Amino acid sequence: MKKYFLHNGTEQQGPFDIEDLKAKRLTKDTAIWCEGLPDWTTAGKIVELNELFDAPTPPPFNSNSSTPPPQKPSSGKSNESSKEDPSKKNKLGVILQSIGAVSALIIIGVIIYGYLHNRNAGQAKTDSQTYQEKVMTVEEIERAQPANFLSAGGTFSENFWGDKLKVHGKIKNNATVASYKDAVVRVTYYSKTKTALATKEYIIYDNFPPHSEVNFELKIENYKDVNSIGWDVIKATAN
Repeated sequence: MKKYFLHNGTEQQGPFDIEDLKAKRLTKDTAIWCEGLPDWTTAGKIVELNELFDAPTPPPFNSNSSTPPPQKPSSGKSNESSKEDPSKKNKLGVILQSIGAVSALIIIGVIIYGYLHNRNAGQAKTDSQTYQEKVMTVEEIERAQPANFLSAGGTFSENFWGDKLKVHGKIKNNATVASYKDAVVRVTYYSKTKTALATKEYIIYDNFPPHSEVNFELKIENYKDVNSIGWDVIKATAN
């Protein structure tokens, strides 16, 4: 069964079949589209929908019903000149209605054209973008934000006197295409209650390719009452 789509000037509705359209109170000027049409059109131009706009037929005439007597025209010229001609009033109403309908169709057409034009332009732009351009975009993002893709971890041990720590660390690069070098690691010293006692920064002079893990060792200062330490990569240089 053929499906139809409607447009109210701001949004698209559908799909509907003919039974659904009977409840939609369509007019011949309603914007509509269905499979096989090159562009949007109006409901009055689709043959299979003509049944939805059949004019109602008048009831049978009853010969027994009384008809009002004809009114005798007035003989005064002054009265005739002061009355408005009904035919002129009806013609003016028809003209105004026609102008309103044409204006509405023009506005709907402009809205639909703008919508379709913008959609087609966006699709063409997406289709024209090559795989290489997409990869370059990802690389630019990764190169601009090294700290979002580099992470550090490891273990540590104290020396005999307890004034130095030996760190066996590891830096992981989670980027897909970007590589980095000279990562700056911030070491944070914590007490037993997880209170930060001090921080210090160290540079790891090494290269960090994408999807890699690089081991490093550091001999760093120790502080009083230190129970644990943490590592964070705060910056690096993109290769």
